[in-house]
Amino acid sequence: MLPKTKDKDTLLILQKTGLSKTPQRIAVLNILANTTVPVNISGIRDALEAKIRINRVTIYRILSLFKKHMIIREIASTGGTNYFELATMENPVHPHFLCRNCAALSCLEPLTFSQANQWLGPDKDYSIEHIEINISGLCASCRNATKLQKRSGKV
Repeated sequence: MLPKTKDKDTLLILQKTGLSKTPQRIAVLNILANTTVPVNISGIRDALEAKIRINRVTIYRILSLFKKHMIIREIASTGGTNYFELATMENPVHPHFLCRNCAALSCLEPLTFSQANQWLGPDKDYSIEHIEINISGLCASCRNATKLQKRSGKV
């Protein structure tokens, strides 16, 4: 049976970085390739549960290796949970929004070069190596629920 398109992509990513194509690495990379939002360790482990037997330490080691080879990005949340996403041309660096109520992490639109240039222009006295923008607040669902609670006097 031929691998799915995403499976082929993940095999190519591992090949380009020179990493061995172990079943565990392929499985973790496939999870990250098939998600539309960053995922935490628990999410990765839950998604892998039915596919392959893998322990938490192995997942951490794989993610650390992927990060070292710049295959993935790690997003630290204010709640202490780290999330992971692919670092590809199709998924450029972008800000994230974390709901302080339900802990949902969402991807926001990437900054354009002209927007980033305003911060990083040649007249600035910086040598930028890494940009990470994380915004927190209430997502639409939690904000609406809070409004309903206030209206009904339950807050």
